[in-house]
Amino acid sequence: MSSIMFGSPSLKDDSSIVQRRDSSMGPDMDKIQLILDEIYEYSKKEILKVQRNLDVIYGSYSDEKKNGINQLHEHLKAHVTSFLDEVVLESEKDKNNIIKDIEELLAEKEVLEKELQMHISIDDHNDATPLIDVQINIDKSLQECRKIKEQRMTELHKLQEEEKQICQLLNEKPTYSGVTEMPSATLLENIKSHLIDLKNTQIKRRSTFLEQKSKVELLLADLGEIPILQFDKLVLGDPNQFQLSKSNLDELQKLIKRLENQTENQKCMAMELRTKLNSLWDRLQIDVSYREHFVSTKKGFGKTVIQDLKVEVERCETLKKENIKQFIEKLRSELNDLWDRCHFGDRQRKQCQVYYSTEYNEDVMDILDIEVDNAKKFYTDNISIYHLIEEREHLWNKMIMMQEQANDPARLWQNRGGQLLKEEKERKVIQKELPRVERELKNQLQSYELRENKIFYYRDERLIDFMERQWDELKSNKKNLQQTKSKIQTGIKPQTPLTATRSKRKIVATSSNQASKVRKIGMDHKAVVTPRRQLFNFHNTNVATLVPLNSTKLQEVNLTTTRPHPTFHGSNDENGSVESYATFQV
Repeated sequence: MSSIMFGSPSLKDDSSIVQRRDSSMGPDMDKIQLILDEIYEYSKKEILKVQRNLDVIYGSYSDEKKNGINQLHEHLKAHVTSFLDEVVLESEKDKNNIIKDIEELLAEKEVLEKELQMHISIDDHNDATPLIDVQINIDKSLQECRKIKEQRMTELHKLQEEEKQICQLLNEKPTYSGVTEMPSATLLENIKSHLIDLKNTQIKRRSTFLEQKSKVELLLADLGEIPILQFDKLVLGDPNQFQLSKSNLDELQKLIKRLENQTENQKCMAMELRTKLNSLWDRLQIDVSYREHFVSTKKGFGKTVIQDLKVEVERCETLKKENIKQFIEKLRSELNDLWDRCHFGDRQRKQCQVYYSTEYNEDVMDILDIEVDNAKKFYTDNISIYHLIEEREHLWNKMIMMQEQANDPARLWQNRGGQLLKEEKERKVIQKELPRVERELKNQLQSYELRENKIFYYRDERLIDFMERQWDELKSNKKNLQQTKSKIQTGIKPQTPLTATRSKRKIVATSSNQASKVRKIGMDHKAVVTPRRQLFNFHNTNVATLVPLNSTKLQEVNLTTTRPHPTFHGSNDENGSVESYATFQV
């Protein structure tokens, strides 16, 4: 029996099986003997009947009777042998089927143990145990394991079907569709984790799709377009019918990009048309109420709006041609204003020959229109440079004005409201801002000339050269002024019409306690008498000498009334009326 349980080939050995079964036939012998006795009695009875019938037919000792008995014997033997062979064959078949079932059960047991990674115990059997009992016992032992396998296979099929549906929606190839054997617990967990990833991907893609679908709808609404292509209709259709494949999402992104580009193009087109239309309206002096009504009803940049803008531009172009002379004059005026804003000189302006043409025709008008657009573009492209130019001009003019104010000695005793302190603060601002502006301006000019490979002109002169020339002239003027002052200090007055007619009286320094009368610069020859209370103590200097604004206290200065015309005595560069060149340099 142990050989049967473990699938030994001895189970198929008929002789061993027969021997095993013969050794166990003892208890059934009485039953078998009873069967044999019954068959014997019945057969004997029937054969005797046949014998009597043959005696009646052929006689007791005839040859025919003998032949009949012999035939009976042959037929009976053949029938009994055939019947017993069938019975034996059937029993052998049943035995072999049971043995095969046991072997299959044992094989199933090994597979289940391997798949479930567990040992399956079976009740012990001996050689006397019937095969059917062995089969039943093994089958019972495997039933619980079969349930576990069935549950796992059911769960596997469910997970495979779920994966299949999600992959169809995502247009992805299923990963675990080829699994046919019972999965392990680890494999089931891996499949579940994979499904979670797929579901997250589905949720993410669906969210992306719905967001991009809304974007497409807004873009189409802004453009005034309706979907024409099949893919566009699919995007705007039922969301459940859209396959969330990577290729479809990539195609959807391309659609959005195309619509965004179209949006930008139509925005630019609408802006250009509106700009051109405003220019035409201004030149044609179109009624304001009409313009406001048109603008209020033609908002956006949709296809219909752009078409209406084009129609209006064409209408204005027609009016422009009908009023060509007036239009050309307005173009010339506009171009001249742009040249002024761009600081073009005569040489630059004369390059536009059509500006000076006396003819009035469409060619002249079109060329002037192009020149206006070019001038606008040049100014717009270099707006940062022109802003810096304006800022520098403001600072430069302020610096020159302050230097001119510094030449007026009267400001020393007219310092009301802290005017000198204000001037000092303004001077510090200029010292800080002017170098910064010039540095930034030069950097932009150098970048422009390097990028455009041409010079940036300012009134027919290279702007960088112009700024350097301004500083050189300022330095030269300062030097000339210092030389003039030096001559005055040494008693040599420059001969001018004014000095030639004036009296040659000199100012003589007096003691510090002497009252003085001075004559204001730029006034008539009447002297102005100071109060007896001394305002300033002058020491070895004159009224035209300026006190440095950064000084902590004023030097003592003496005033004199000896001569009505002041003579300038020694004054160093620090106390000069013109600020030094280095003060305003970077």
